[in-house]
Amino acid sequence: MKKKTIIILAILVVLGLLGALGLLTLLNSRTTNAEPVRVYLPEGTTYEAMCDSLDASSTFRLMARALKLDERVRPGSYVVQPQMNELALVRKLRNGQQDPIRLTIGKFRTPQQLNDYLNRKLMHDNFNFTLSTFHLVLPDTYEVYWTINPEQFMQRMEDEYNRFWTTEVGPQGELRCDLLELSDYGNARLETIILASIVEEETNNNQEKPLIASVYLNRLERGMPLQADPTVKYAVGDFTLRRILHKHLATESPFNTYLHTGLPPAPICLPSKASIDAVINAKETNYLYFCASDKMDGTHRFAATLAEHNRNAAAFHRALSARGIH
Repeated sequence: MKKKTIIILAILVVLGLLGALGLLTLLNSRTTNAEPVRVYLPEGTTYEAMCDSLDASSTFRLMARALKLDERVRPGSYVVQPQMNELALVRKLRNGQQDPIRLTIGKFRTPQQLNDYLNRKLMHDNFNFTLSTFHLVLPDTYEVYWTINPEQFMQRMEDEYNRFWTTEVGPQGELRCDLLELSDYGNARLETIILASIVEEETNNNQEKPLIASVYLNRLERGMPLQADPTVKYAVGDFTLRRILHKHLATESPFNTYLHTGLPPAPICLPSKASIDAVINAKETNYLYFCASDKMDGTHRFAATLAEHNRNAAAFHRALSARGIH
């Protein structure tokens, strides 16, 4: 009897050791991916669909059910790190601990272009920026959660917009904007953004932007029409135009600054911070005109008189014709 007891105890010890070893193996199981993998789980994703997306192992499934992950799948975007502990992954998914995505917003020209981009990049597909809210978005790269909804995203953009004006532009910059008195819109920030959007579309050369801004500011001060070609492209709705013709100049639109004096009613693109700064800190010049250089190198020629400008423009158009651009 004593011998039997010893044997039974030995067996229990062995089973206990095996159980502990099995539990230890279970808790230390890891994913098999060699590179980080990002998984997107939209609203309404089922447990089985989630497991398929993860190429989940039987060990993962066992722990997922034990921790009741199978009862609720939280939507989101999650990064599975190489050789990630599967228990940690289960907990991450169960708790909805998302990994943010990097959202790069560039020089979109219309609210619809921005909406289409956001609808593609984020979980929700009902973003609806309009002409009245478009100017609140500053081109930059933002970290956001994939599940951010339109209201939350709008609030984030407003916060970033206000932070830019209060910290990066600062009180002195805001004062300069107020003193510019670009239009009767009564919103110096908006007016600055609108003019900056025209500057943005005129050149990628940051060094020339303060000079281009000075031309438009001088024109506004004198009550002259801006006659900005990018606004004509916007009015026509063809951003690929390389040569503005008389038929384009006749396009009726509040955005056509050949037909209407003052600023257009909204930005014609999302301007970079460099273009906004160019308006706020524009050069003091007597320039009233500019056109692209006949060197076709992305620079411009500036002029204080119409006669000088006409010579510059003629040289540029000859350069266009020589290259077969009509």
